[in-house]
Amino acid sequence: MKITFIKLICLSLFISSSLVAAAQSLPDTTRIAIGLDGGYPTGGIQGRYNAILGASLRVDVPFSRKSYITGGIGYNNYFLGKDATTTQQAILNVPVQMLRTMPVKIGYKYFLFPRFYVQGEVGETVLLNKAAVYATNSATFTYAPQFGIIFKLKKPHNYIDTGLRYEGASSFYNDQDKYNFWAVHLSYAFNL
Repeated sequence: MKITFIKLICLSLFISSSLVAAAQSLPDTTRIAIGLDGGYPTGGIQGRYNAILGASLRVDVPFSRKSYITGGIGYNNYFLGKDATTTQQAILNVPVQMLRTMPVKIGYKYFLFPRFYVQGEVGETVLLNKAAVYATNSATFTYAPQFGIIFKLKKPHNYIDTGLRYEGASSFYNDQDKYNFWAVHLSYAFNL
C-alpha cells in the first residue's frame, strides 16, 4: 500500500508540474478549494455508521478551457450507528471507536456548461486509527465520481463550490464490506 501511495503522490506532482507551463496560457489559473463534506453511509456499513462529517482541501490545475486536473486530501469521521454494538469489538466488551480516514485522490474535472461540472477521482483512503478499530489494512483503494456547480462571488476569482458525490472504498478488514457513502460538498474556492 505504501508503494501505491508514493506512486500516487509522484504522479500527481508530475502532472501538476508539467501542466504549470500550459496553464499560463489558459483563461483560468490554479484554483484552491477548502470545504466541508457531509455524508450518509451505504451498503454493509450502513448500520454500524450513520453519518460522515469531514473537511477537504482541493487543488484544480487547468488543463484546457473546460477541464482541470485535480488533487485533494481530506479528513472523514464516521459516526457510530445503532448496530455498532454488534461488531467484534463490542462483543469482546471493547469500546467501539469511530472510524477516522484521510482520502488522498487525484482526478479530472470537466465543465459541461459554464458552471456545471462532472468529476472523477481515484486514490487511496488511509485509516488514521487502525489500531483502535482493529483493522487489518491501513489503506485501501478509493474512487469518487461526482458532479457540482460553481457559483461566482462578487470578489473576482472567488467561488462557492457545491457538489454531490458517491465515494467508494474497499474494506479495511479483508472482508466484503465496502466503505461507500453519498456526500454533499460545500467549499470556498479561490484562484491563485
